[in-house]
Amino acid sequence: MLFLDDIWEKVDLAEIGVPDPRTHKGCKVAFTTRSRDVCSRMGDEDPMEVKCLTDSEAFDLFQKKVGQITLGSKPGILDLAIEVSRKCSGLPLALNVIGETMSSKRTIQEWKRAKDVLKSYAVQFSGMKDKIIPLLKYSYDSLEGDQIKSCLLYCALYPEDYRIPKEKLIEYWICEGIIDGSEGIEKAENKGYAIIGSLVCQSLLMEGFDQKGVVYMHDVVREMALWIASDFIVRAGVGLDEIREAKNWKVVKMMSLMDNRIGHLAGSPECLELTTLLLQRANLSKISSEFFNYMPKLAVLDLSGNSLPKLPEEISNLVTLQYLNLSHTEIQEFSKGLQELNKLIHLDLENTSQLKSIAGISRLQNLKVLKLLDYSL
Repeated sequence: MLFLDDIWEKVDLAEIGVPDPRTHKGCKVAFTTRSRDVCSRMGDEDPMEVKCLTDSEAFDLFQKKVGQITLGSKPGILDLAIEVSRKCSGLPLALNVIGETMSSKRTIQEWKRAKDVLKSYAVQFSGMKDKIIPLLKYSYDSLEGDQIKSCLLYCALYPEDYRIPKEKLIEYWICEGIIDGSEGIEKAENKGYAIIGSLVCQSLLMEGFDQKGVVYMHDVVREMALWIASDFIVRAGVGLDEIREAKNWKVVKMMSLMDNRIGHLAGSPECLELTTLLLQRANLSKISSEFFNYMPKLAVLDLSGNSLPKLPEEISNLVTLQYLNLSHTEIQEFSKGLQELNKLIHLDLENTSQLKSIAGISRLQNLKVLKLLDYSL
């Protein structure tokens, strides 16, 4: 029996003098890989997937690495250990490294600190940068071309464990310019689905078994992506009640503040390189007139799921905007500012029950996708 561990491309057995196990009795070849494509090229049409551990299995492994003396050293540590192990999302690599790191921590404060770090910015946890991230980053580095790498990093804009609709992702990618849409929307969409399939094959995205048409990232893969994407600001689903100014706003390229409690967008942030801004379901009811003054490169803006009755006329300053999502808002009029978005390709006005008219929409001469499902008129 020949065992090949962690292969990244097809191994030609005949070339290295190994009999074909399908025709020679008594000969067997077993291999592991992170790529389903390699399985197919090796002739294995039904590979066995090694899944992440269940919560109970994960904690069994975690407590072996931590040790019973540490777990029993203080009341409350056992409960915190269960929470910390869950943050590893069943990945044995993370359970091993984090369990070993915590084996010497015997105070409640150290365990609470570990839980907080893993929840907010796990890359800062001891062992993540040198023992976990590099192994996962090899999968990222092995992706062919910057396009597919950019598509993967884009998925990190969503909150942990979020089921991301494939259709929505591809819409963003096209309008962001990651996928070329100049030859038609259908061809661009086909390219997007091919990229998603490739990322799933490389085990960097997972398909939702409970929901069709969605993908999601393993928490640790997401942490790797955020570590790589240093020009991202991602504060999705963390309970923000206001936008806090960041030092790197002038260089940030993508910002995600979805699923928060912000309420009012005030001020005039200088986001000179920003191309994507995701603000869906951020509890927005008002946007100040100067908010969009310094976003000269913004291409994707998602304001869906907010109780916005109107947008500032100064939205017309977004001269490069190609994607605008106003679905599930309380927008009341198709204002002059909206009519001046000449570069707009994709406009979503689904479920806008307060919108009385879309007069003037004909001025959007580059519009290719217009969504009006459950539109009030």
